[in-house]
Amino acid sequence: MSESWAGGVDAAISRFLHAANRPGADPAARASAETAAEEEAILESAERYLADGIALLRWWERADDTNSYQVRFDLERTFNRADSSFGFFDEVDLRGTPLRVMGNVQELMYDNPRTPPDAGAIAPAWIRSQVRAFVLRYFMRVSDFRNPESAENLEGRPQRTAPRGLGRFSWCDERRVLRIGFGFTQLFYKQRVTGSIGRFPESESSAIVDLREIGATYDWIILRVRIFDFSVRARPFGERGPELVFTLNEDSYLIVSGELVTNRDDPRSGVLGEYGVAYAFIKSPQSGVLAYGPGEFEAAVEDIRFTVLADGQIRVRMVFVANRPASIASISLDPIDWTISTLDFVSGGVASELLRPIYDVLDRRPFRLGTFDPVYGFVTLVNLLSGNLAAEQLCISRETLDKLFLVQHFRQHYQTVVGSLLTWRQIEDWTNDQALPPWVISGQSA
Repeated sequence: MSESWAGGVDAAISRFLHAANRPGADPAARASAETAAEEEAILESAERYLADGIALLRWWERADDTNSYQVRFDLERTFNRADSSFGFFDEVDLRGTPLRVMGNVQELMYDNPRTPPDAGAIAPAWIRSQVRAFVLRYFMRVSDFRNPESAENLEGRPQRTAPRGLGRFSWCDERRVLRIGFGFTQLFYKQRVTGSIGRFPESESSAIVDLREIGATYDWIILRVRIFDFSVRARPFGERGPELVFTLNEDSYLIVSGELVTNRDDPRSGVLGEYGVAYAFIKSPQSGVLAYGPGEFEAAVEDIRFTVLADGQIRVRMVFVANRPASIASISLDPIDWTISTLDFVSGGVASELLRPIYDVLDRRPFRLGTFDPVYGFVTLVNLLSGNLAAEQLCISRETLDKLFLVQHFRQHYQTVVGSLLTWRQIEDWTNDQALPPWVISGQSA
């Protein structure tokens, strides 16, 4: 053991005793410093991820025009709707390096507004103006919604809150807000003219800027999206066995530039307008248990585009392209890491506040074990033992997992877009700012 590390242990013990005598003094300042460091890392890498996202989207446009995917497959069937969806696997040259990618494409009829037969060409043109305003100014403000919730708790008693650190064990009805869809907040911007970078005021974080300002006023903006109701499901004992559901609070950083905003009137025959937004994903500087998914993509882009046809029908197309996973989960093999995680879980986060000085020193120890992926490890093991029959006859393979991820992604975005339809229909005129409800303007619903 080096003298410097041993000295660090002594200092950590001293800081631990100090923290134990002054609980709660440092957590807020530490959290603020950690957030600042994460945001600095995000800003440093943002334009690289933006360039990668644009490159992926342009590659997809060429591949889709010629239907030249290496592998294309059906993703989901939706009955009684004129919808289509498919997934694909391929390889892209990204910054001079081959990147294995996968993605999905889904297109559906969004709405078919009812108009009088004698309305003529006036009605489709009016619908175009409504879609343009809704998509480019308000869609990202109203892309999350709430499910119905119980009005009273199960026992009919006054609301009770579990003691700190025991919340995860409580059966009390804590009246959690159950949201579905995507919650966007805007964080940073880069001025188009001066190139200066600034932060959006906290009071405007949910009022996402009019997308027509990106490319004119702003070179780009950085957002954070909370994916509500994001769950990873598994049936380790077969289709009839119990299902394990891991509900995760997933955040991702996104970047949008003018090149990723679609705002076209009369782009081609039979189409009155196309409006939408694409965003590139920025990989989170902080790693977690999941090694793939929101916040963990090496390169990814999502494009949501609304089209108004000549008869007034509104369609929406969603495209997703991302690197294929090298691993799904990252579990530490180090017993010290396991001990720290267990203490933090049991204490509801209290241990991490109290023992932070010791944790910081342990993170710098010169010897530690690595990580393993139990998901891909299991797939590799069963196929090795079965001579690859597990993949051929039971579909236990990496390809199956990749397709399941695409299905999950498909469902999240399908649910978000279909949910936004209720909001779209309840507003009489999306171009009349003065008549819109406050929650649409602010982006802050109940």
